[in-house]
Amino acid sequence: MKKISLLLVTLSFITSCTPIEKEIQLMPIDYLTAGLSKTWKLTQFKNAEIDQLTDCIKDDTFTFKKKAGEYEWKKGENKCYSEDVDAVFSYKLTADGSTLTINEYEYKVNRLDMKNLEIEIVLNGHKQILGYSTVE
Repeated sequence: MKKISLLLVTLSFITSCTPIEKEIQLMPIDYLTAGLSKTWKLTQFKNAEIDQLTDCIKDDTFTFKKKAGEYEWKKGENKCYSEDVDAVFSYKLTADGSTLTINEYEYKVNRLDMKNLEIEIVLNGHKQILGYSTVE
């Protein structure tokens, strides 16, 4: 009886120490913010099918902050205009990750994963597509 009790205690101890691997399903907001804050670079900017990605915005960074609900646009060294300054906007991502609202503008989310974000909006009758990649 002592051997069986000892065996049960040993098995119980071993199984309680065995790591349990579990895949965690991330929410769309966590892809966008890495759980807290995540910085992106603009890699695509098309307006009415015309490439608008210029050198002055290629070095800008865009940070989404989860808790504050802020979208921070930091201008890089190459300024498009002498008056270019950093800006902060509010944002909201729907729970299913299908719509990203930045201030009052609603963007359709075409792609959102760990390294890529693509959004689109129609402004003044022209489709605008913005593509971002994470900053490494």
